[in-house]
Amino acid sequence: MTEKNLFIELLQVSLGCKTVLDSWLMGHGCTAVEWQHLFEEAERQAIAGILLEGVQRLKDNGAKCMEGMPQEQMLQWIGEVMQLEQQNVKTTKACQQLCEQLEKEGFKACVLKGQSNYRYYPAEMKNRRNCGDVDVWVRPKNMGCKHPVKAVIEYVQSHFDMNGLCWLHTSHMDKSGVPVEVHLRASFMSDPCKKRRFQKYFANVDACREFVELDGAKIPCMKVDEDVIYQMNHIYRHLIDEGVGLRQVVDYFWLLKAWNEQNERSREDTMKIVSHLGMKKFAGALMYVLQELLRMPSVLLLCPASVEDGKFLMNEILMSGNFGHNDPRMGAISSNGGYFRSRASQALRRFKRNMRFITSYPGEVIWEPIVRVEHFVWKKLRLWRF
Repeated sequence: MTEKNLFIELLQVSLGCKTVLDSWLMGHGCTAVEWQHLFEEAERQAIAGILLEGVQRLKDNGAKCMEGMPQEQMLQWIGEVMQLEQQNVKTTKACQQLCEQLEKEGFKACVLKGQSNYRYYPAEMKNRRNCGDVDVWVRPKNMGCKHPVKAVIEYVQSHFDMNGLCWLHTSHMDKSGVPVEVHLRASFMSDPCKKRRFQKYFANVDACREFVELDGAKIPCMKVDEDVIYQMNHIYRHLIDEGVGLRQVVDYFWLLKAWNEQNERSREDTMKIVSHLGMKKFAGALMYVLQELLRMPSVLLLCPASVEDGKFLMNEILMSGNFGHNDPRMGAISSNGGYFRSRASQALRRFKRNMRFITSYPGEVIWEPIVRVEHFVWKKLRLWRF
């Protein structure tokens, strides 16, 4: 059995889709080298905490494959996950405090992805999800505000030490050390027509959010019917912009399970919206990955799985890893020759990468460099009104 298959099987065990590894059924254990590879791949895909759940399940079942895991490896894994659990508690608290502050200061907030996924995970896995920054979509409560984006930017500038700004969001560091992104818009598409549709659909924070309980506090999060569309876009954007790993796919696995239990909108109506926003082809590919990698039953899928598109997406996910940082197909960006040569190297690297998607998602690839220039001009000319 290949190390890749072992990793996928362990992930399936972690999610409760499988009870044992095939290698155990065949009477084989996992070697120390294989366990090291599994741990490294779990970190590359940012799901080390999730996979530890599978390791513990195998250990509790007395699986023979556990005999080859070095004690030092197990202790290292447990230690890192304990740190992750502490960071999750810290991040959730920062998320709660930020939302409370924004609501008091006259803004409507909606937590996107990240900590909002906390509610979909089983209790034993909630704090084992790799947490990143806090993403909050913010709009003024004053419906008569002529320039809502400008109002949000000015508020962030006056209340926080803002260290980044782009067309999509601002960035700052919470006083507890948690990175925060205040979203000026929920997300976007590169194709102008799809972009207008997306911004129109996700224009009203109140229509998209609900208050849910996280660790004893009421937090505004995306409604599950809207979240299943929004987070599909989130995965799509990761794929096109930088690389997508299994962390986002596992999030969607639990989200889709929750949607099947809580949805008020039918599959047909949901897919009409997905298609209207230009993600129908990607939806079929994502369903294939969920079914093939995570063993999600067909009855829980949003739409029929697309085999050809799905195989392409699955290969990208397994090759790229989280944010595409460790994609072996991508060369390093040259730092020699100063700023402009470095930027040119970065642009060339992105162009080569995007060419992989030209036949699958031509609209996004063609418009991506144009949108990048548009966002650059927006920032340089401080066009906050638009």
